[in-house]
Amino acid sequence: MLLVNLSQNAHPEYRYLSRTLIEHIDTCLKQWQKTILYINKRGSHSSLVCTDCNHLFGCPACDHALSIHTHPPKLLCHICGHHENIPLTCSACHGTNLLQVGVGTQQLEQQISFLFPQAQVFRFDFDQMKQKKQKSEAIAHLHSADIIIGTKMITTGFDFKKVGLIGVILLEQELQIPVYNTEEKVYQNIKQLLGRWDRPDTETEVIIQTYIPENPIIDHICNANYKSFFQYTLKERKEFYYPPFCEIAWVEYRHLNEERARDFIARIYEKLQHEDTEKAYRIDRSLSPIKRYHQYHFHIMIRGENIRQFLGSIKDEILRNKGLIVKFGE
Repeated sequence: MLLVNLSQNAHPEYRYLSRTLIEHIDTCLKQWQKTILYINKRGSHSSLVCTDCNHLFGCPACDHALSIHTHPPKLLCHICGHHENIPLTCSACHGTNLLQVGVGTQQLEQQISFLFPQAQVFRFDFDQMKQKKQKSEAIAHLHSADIIIGTKMITTGFDFKKVGLIGVILLEQELQIPVYNTEEKVYQNIKQLLGRWDRPDTETEVIIQTYIPENPIIDHICNANYKSFFQYTLKERKEFYYPPFCEIAWVEYRHLNEERARDFIARIYEKLQHEDTEKAYRIDRSLSPIKRYHQYHFHIMIRGENIRQFLGSIKDEILRNKGLIVKFGE
């Protein structure tokens, strides 16, 4: 397994493709072997930003940046499906200096097709599946392609032969999700990806590209050191009191009116605090909402033991209010 530092090895024209990866793809093509390029991000770029006023183009229904897609050209929300035309000027300051930030499957497909015009390149993601409509047709393209560009969909349920190279384009894009078990999921995704093509009949080269090679999770993946990753994760979970050292649950309330949602979750929070007479639980309330589908979501995170029994105190509230839900974690 080869770890490539993009800050030192990036192609001068394609900042998310290293010279090393491009050379290895070329070698695979000459040897009639397949290349799998993994990037768990749909679209062409991650987001559109105005460099004059730093305005980020976001979804009007969700707190989520709109992703840039090129086929067809549009800004798309991957949460609710809202889409709009790609603007020429900033909606906030009317400036024209708009920057496309990040990388997605569509952008990568364009770059790879340009660099290797003789190769059959196939992009396998949710957008492509919608266009193909039938999975059987997409699978036929997968088996005939020389270079496959895929999201997490490519890590399960497929068995390809003569895979000479697996390239992970930008691993840190997945590490940015602010959830306590993000690192564990990223580790599982990559190990599952590599395991799919670890076949005795083919020697598969693995290249992981990143701008943060010093990240401990990336180090654990590259060294195939599950024990070290396990110990690192357990230590972090214990320090910050997360599963498996406790149970965890989220009480969430959502409503179209932000003030009503904030007031309601505040009342639930006060009631739970009052019920926790022995201070046996860690109860944290979000002060800022997350917007999804035009609704404002406020949540309370609870960590401790026997949470289901503890939440019996708000059972009536849960039954009476359809906007109030409880989700249990690992």
